[in-house]
Amino acid sequence: MKKIIFVLCLILASSLTVLASSSMYKIGETIGHAADFDGSILHLIGEAVTYDGREDVLINIANAPIYNLQTGFRVEANTIYPGMSIRSAYVISQSEPFEALAIWLNWDFNDAAVFSVVASGNIQYGDTACIFLSEDGKYRLTISENTVIICPRRGRLSFRDISPGQEFFIWVDMITASSPAEVFPDKMVRLD
Repeated sequence: MKKIIFVLCLILASSLTVLASSSMYKIGETIGHAADFDGSILHLIGEAVTYDGREDVLINIANAPIYNLQTGFRVEANTIYPGMSIRSAYVISQSEPFEALAIWLNWDFNDAAVFSVVASGNIQYGDTACIFLSEDGKYRLTISENTVIICPRRGRLSFRDISPGQEFFIWVDMITASSPAEVFPDKMVRLD
């Protein structure tokens, strides 16, 4: 199953434009708190949570992946409760509810940017770190022996356990503006 991969930065982008299937879609990102959730429609409130500055938005979570930023693990929709801090990316349409692309719970847990990457086939292993490009070529990651790498089934991993094709949810404090961007993750969770 293909997963949507994109970057979350700390600064809330008011809107992004992406090209998909030869049509232009406008993508919004919002940060807020859950006011109400009926199992499919999420009502988020906050200060200027929408791309146009409104203080509330309705989002249909449908089949969007939901991640808990405290753990990095994917969770079920039934973990959402009123008052929870939530970050979401969604497709902007003419009427609400908007269709969610991804949901992140507990977004205020960590000041780092959080996103997912897939390791490419060219991993260079050294004595104290490994370096690889993300599969999409956007990021050059340096994973050191100090990077916390967790696998839900195996526990703590080493940078030597990273293999091509593995997907990771990562936390970073800084991303360079270069191409590819240089990334030095603090924490990684392998998504099995």
